[in-house]
Amino acid sequence: MPKLPSVNPFSPTFGATPPLLAGRDRILDRFCEALDTGPTHPDYTLLLVGDGGTGKTALLNVLEEQAADRGWAVITASASAEPVAKRITGEALRHLDQADACHAERTSDTEDLASSESCSPCSLLTVLGELGAVMADSGKGLLVTVDELHAVDRDDVRNIEAAIQIITRRRQMPVAFVAAALPVVEDTHLDDSHATFLERCSRFRLGPLDPDETRRALREPIIKCGSAIDDDALDAAADVTRGHPYMVQLVGFHSWQMREDPGTPISVTHASAGALEAEAAMVDQIARPIWKRLSPMDRRFLVAMLPGNPDSSLADVATRLGRSVQYARVYRRRLVAAGAISPSENGGVRFLHHAVRVRAEAAQRQQ
Repeated sequence: MPKLPSVNPFSPTFGATPPLLAGRDRILDRFCEALDTGPTHPDYTLLLVGDGGTGKTALLNVLEEQAADRGWAVITASASAEPVAKRITGEALRHLDQADACHAERTSDTEDLASSESCSPCSLLTVLGELGAVMADSGKGLLVTVDELHAVDRDDVRNIEAAIQIITRRRQMPVAFVAAALPVVEDTHLDDSHATFLERCSRFRLGPLDPDETRRALREPIIKCGSAIDDDALDAAADVTRGHPYMVQLVGFHSWQMREDPGTPISVTHASAGALEAEAAMVDQIARPIWKRLSPMDRRFLVAMLPGNPDSSLADVATRLGRSVQYARVYRRRLVAAGAISPSENGGVRFLHHAVRVRAEAAQRQQ
C-alpha cells in the first residue's frame, strides 16, 4: 500500500517558523558570515523591518537557531509588561549561573543585580559584559534578539542600545544583536536623537517574495510530505498570495485541507477554495487590527484609494478627499508606517494587502 501524505506541512500561525523560509537566503548568509567574522562585521548588529505577516519573527527564530548551532548562548525577548532590558539582564544572569567557569568569579555587585527592581544601563552593561567575556573565553558568543521592538518603551530601548553599543561596538566583545519591528519604528526609535545605535545597525526591509520564491515556498513542503500540486494549481495559489509570506502559509494550508482524498494532488479547485479561506483569514487577522488603529481620516484616505486598481495617484486621492496634495502626503506617510499601503513606482499609492482593500470596501458600503 502506498504511503499516504503526512500532516499538513504549512504553519499559518504568527511567529511560527514555516516549513521553508523562502526568499531570505541573502539575510541568512550574511548573518552567518557575521557570526563567523565577529563584531567588525556590519551585520553583527541587525534590524529587521517589515509589515505584519512578512515573517520577521520566523526569521528571528532561524537566526537564533543558526547561533545555537554554533554553540552560542541565545537570549530572546519581546515587548511585554516587563521592561525588556530587565528581562535580558535576568536571562544573562541565568546563563552566568550555568557557566561553571564564571560562577566562582561572580562579584557581589553582579549578584545584587538579580534582585534589583530597577534595570539601569549600567546593570545591563555589567551583566552582558561578564557573559560576553565568558563566551569569548569559550570561543563562542552571545546573541541577543528583541522582537516587536517598535512596541518597547523608549527609555527601555535606550538602555538596551547603550549596553550593546559599548559591549559590541566599543569593546568588540562577541555579543551579536538582532531586533525586529514594524515600519513605524522608523518614525519612533530610529528618529530618537538621543540614541543613534539603531540607525547604525544593518537594516533589512522584509517585503513580498518574488514569484519564483513564492512557488518554491508552496511546492517544496508539499513534495517533501509525499504529496503533489498541479502546475496550474501552483500558479493560481502563488498569484493569489501576492508574495505575502503569511498568505503563502494560509493558502498552502487551506489548499491542502480542501482535498477529500489526501493521496490526490492539489488541483485548481482545491487551490481556489483554499484561497477564499485564506482571504477571509487575512481580513480578520491582518486588515482588522490595522483598521482598528487608524484615525477617521486615515480610513477616509483608504476609501478614496478604491477607484485605483492597483495604483492611485496622490493627486486623485487628494481630490476625492477635498484636500491638498501636501495634506494627502501626511496621511500617505502615516498609512505606510501603519502597514496599510505602500508607495508605487510612479509616485502613487497602493494597498499593501488585498485584505485592507476588502476592509475599505466594507467601510464604503456602510457609508
